[in-house]
Amino acid sequence: MSITGATRIFALLGRPVHHSESPRLHNTWLSALDIDARYVALDVPPDRAHHVPDAMRTLGLAGVNLTVPLKEAVLPHLDALAPSAQAAGAANVIVRDAGRLIGHNTDGSGLVTHLRTQTVDWTRPAVVLGAGGAGRAVVGALLSAGIPRVHLLNRTVARATEVASRFGGRVVPGPLTNPGWREAQSGAGLVIQATSGAGRAAVATLDVSRLHRPLCWVDLNYWDQTPPLRTQLLSQGLDFDDGWGMLVAQAVEALTLFTGHRLPLAHAHSLLGPR
Repeated sequence: MSITGATRIFALLGRPVHHSESPRLHNTWLSALDIDARYVALDVPPDRAHHVPDAMRTLGLAGVNLTVPLKEAVLPHLDALAPSAQAAGAANVIVRDAGRLIGHNTDGSGLVTHLRTQTVDWTRPAVVLGAGGAGRAVVGALLSAGIPRVHLLNRTVARATEVASRFGGRVVPGPLTNPGWREAQSGAGLVIQATSGAGRAAVATLDVSRLHRPLCWVDLNYWDQTPPLRTQLLSQGLDFDDGWGMLVAQAVEALTLFTGHRLPLAHAHSLLGPR
């Protein structure tokens, strides 16, 4: 497909973005759907979050995805939030609607869509590690999908407590430490690793020797070549999901928000081919 003066531009904004697979995903699908658009990744410093809406309007960007550290910082500067972004307290998608910039969140729903294709016991509690933008979105989505209780562990317990206050006792906050982990893991059938940066080091110290099958551990950092605890989990015969399926599922939902086209998840994967 050639690039013309009418070609729409979509972008991923955040820092870092050099590792991102999002441009490959979206450009593959845009080409397959014969849509005159391109998707790029743009590095945005954390202290420039308040400039994102002006940049979108000035440059005429058709829509953007947000990654760390912009998912929460950009919220006060948007014209409106969709219910998905309001519930998560974070946005990973911004779309233009009649000149207004609307924040959405596809992280949580994308994860659930992916998990529906896996073997997950939805009647058992779940543990979410990390209360950042992705973790916050995941908590609400898991509860909506039928998980009875979510233990939310974070290095800053006050942040996990603030998220828990929205869900009337169905979310149990705690510290991202081994004592907090020992209490949270009992009976869990699903663990979502949603930390990054320094949180990753805290996760690496957790004792997973008491986990038992069936259990699915999902690490949302699909780009991480050495995710914490993967070796230990696999040695115990536990299911380890590297986050690729969630990335694809949330991106498919973002594509619909951007273009109006609904791409079946299985077809989206087939167009991409092997990872």
